[in-house]
Amino acid sequence: MGLAASQGRYLCLTARNSDLVYEGQQISQQRLALTNETQEIADRYNEAMNNKIMQANTADGVTQQLTYDILTSQNPYSGLGMRLVDIYGNVVIPGEYIEVSSKEQQEATDGEEALSNNYNSSKKYSSKEEFIQKYFSDVTGDALTELSSKSLEDLCAYYNELYPESELNVVYKNKSNSELVGEGEHVVKDANCMDPLYLQEMLSTGQWLIQQANPNEETGWDNLTWQGSSLISEVYYTADDAAAEAEYEAAMTKIQKQDKLLELRLEQVQTQQSSVEKEMESVKQIIDKNIEDSFKTFA
Repeated sequence: MGLAASQGRYLCLTARNSDLVYEGQQISQQRLALTNETQEIADRYNEAMNNKIMQANTADGVTQQLTYDILTSQNPYSGLGMRLVDIYGNVVIPGEYIEVSSKEQQEATDGEEALSNNYNSSKKYSSKEEFIQKYFSDVTGDALTELSSKSLEDLCAYYNELYPESELNVVYKNKSNSELVGEGEHVVKDANCMDPLYLQEMLSTGQWLIQQANPNEETGWDNLTWQGSSLISEVYYTADDAAAEAEYEAAMTKIQKQDKLLELRLEQVQTQQSSVEKEMESVKQIIDKNIEDSFKTFA
């Protein structure tokens, strides 16, 4: 092999070696991404296996997930007789809102799976703009203006009239709880308090507090932390454990297969790279020999 041919071959091998090095780096990056994804999957699994819910322990002996209705019910047997306030002392009430859930979900709520269904609660809309944007996104111009002028109750009725075959269960509700608000007290309307998970988050983070009626004062309420109440406790939520475990195992099996394929490909790349490097060394020796022989001619 002449000097020119050897040099050309060496350049081709150098380019091939660079391609293999780059491919190896790409595979290593993909495996690193799979490692990060594995950690995310494990985190979601651990969160699902260790999540907790607050439950209400009512006088009738029934233990169920804490909801706004149970918390504020003044029934001495099935309610806790409390109320919600924010950190500024404003009484938190749902006010009016539109509740949207699937009809299948609503059937579960009405049946034996109520507790599980509450955990995956429905969406509440206390804002007309938010409801219109979600369910009437294609409406513009004068029609949008007309929709915006409707009340929440009329919007709900209009949706059900327009989409009678909808798979969604859309219901207007209005919970003012006027008996919980004393004269001169300020209120905050937040329909999300009807969501058990949102209620639990706000109580856990201290953004909302509970108050219990003071029996010695006709309209007095005493501040109380949920941890300090014997009527509220926190337990592990297990209804989603089986689904979480199945999802975890399926995701991990998929990732392990992908990682195995990448590992095999990386081994192939490394083998090819080793062969190319050996050939590069051989061609380099030929080039060096050709250069040495050429200089001897003129010596």
